[in-house]
Amino acid sequence: MKIFLAIARLIVGSLFIVSGLIKCNDAIGFSYKLNDYFAHDVLNVEFLIPFSLALAVIICVVEIVLGIAVLFGLKSKLSTVLILLMMLFFTWLTWYTSSCLQDQEIAAKLGEEFSKNCVTDCGCFGDALKLEPIESFYKDLFLLIFTIPLFIFSLKNKITKNSKKEDLQYIVISTLLIVAFGVGVIKWWFTVIFAVILFAIVYLIKNRTKNDWYPLIATFIISLGFTIYCLQNLPIKDFRAYKIGSNIVENMSTPEDAPKPVIDYHWKFNVNGEEKIITTNGSYPTVDGELVGYETEIIEEGYEPSILDFSIETMEENFTERFLSEEKLIIIISYDLEKFNAKSIKTIKDFSESALKKGYTVIGLSASGEETKASFKTTNDLKFDWYLCDEKALKTVVRSNPGILELNKGTINQKVHWKNIDDLILN
Repeated sequence: MKIFLAIARLIVGSLFIVSGLIKCNDAIGFSYKLNDYFAHDVLNVEFLIPFSLALAVIICVVEIVLGIAVLFGLKSKLSTVLILLMMLFFTWLTWYTSSCLQDQEIAAKLGEEFSKNCVTDCGCFGDALKLEPIESFYKDLFLLIFTIPLFIFSLKNKITKNSKKEDLQYIVISTLLIVAFGVGVIKWWFTVIFAVILFAIVYLIKNRTKNDWYPLIATFIISLGFTIYCLQNLPIKDFRAYKIGSNIVENMSTPEDAPKPVIDYHWKFNVNGEEKIITTNGSYPTVDGELVGYETEIIEEGYEPSILDFSIETMEENFTERFLSEEKLIIIISYDLEKFNAKSIKTIKDFSESALKKGYTVIGLSASGEETKASFKTTNDLKFDWYLCDEKALKTVVRSNPGILELNKGTINQKVHWKNIDDLILN
């Protein structure tokens, strides 16, 4: 049992640290996911939407703190209770999400309306690792196998604070696990660097004081500081299809040799008063009977472009292809002009005029209405026009309102938070 508890602490603690760090890196993105769940047609708790960012920050920081606590044996009763409560809630949430999608699929097959809106991705690992809701549910069930015994044995005082030797053993093995997951799966070396630095600080504080709260408070401050840094700038690691170096045109396209979806067609016929179902890959079967209807079943998903909803358009015309062929293009992005950071207006105005003088094409992209865009341009005496794009797409492009992109024929060369606009180099 002692070996099982050690394995449980290592797996749960290491995963909590990596999961929390990934969400700390992009707390705004995590808050968007919370908003999806808070919506009236999902969990119907819209009163929480104004607090979504604060909740996102608290959740991801606390995840790291709990990971450290269970690894070092700090406040074991409290930490295992909180871990169990968190796991029970997220297990229910992933079950609810996967069940919603299954019910939606059944309703579609039956031709019935489905009143709920289903969240398609729980956001457990942000954009770093996309899991289907059912996969997230199984992942949470797997973790419950370890968290429930941890909770039970902590109540029996079987989980105590590590000795110095045990600290070093847990640090080494946990670091290896984080290398395996953080680097091997997520492809992000920073997870290891962050963990090693955090382990070292916690080890030093823990072994120089008898108070369990000091190393946990230090973990909280370090994790919160990292989160705030990413909020005030941009995520230090961009896992999205709009990261620097990616080409929007290519990410919107489907290669000629891309795998096609495999779909079975189930044709239902009435043959001499009896129902007969014939399955084909799409071709209409030769049957001596009356066609009643058919259903389709996706056997294997085909290739899907990583960008589906990006556009540069007006109500009358689509300019996406034209602007993405420009060699020197600056895009000012604001998903909602009414939430445009007022402090940034002069900075954006001065920058855009400087870019225009250097031969750049400058445009704005927003999901706001035509009147709002026209009024914003006039009120702030801006020298560039605003075009329309889907709000969700713009929130994905850059985690800043406003944010600035510099492109060359669709390739994103530079992307900055408006506060770091001086870092953007104009040739």
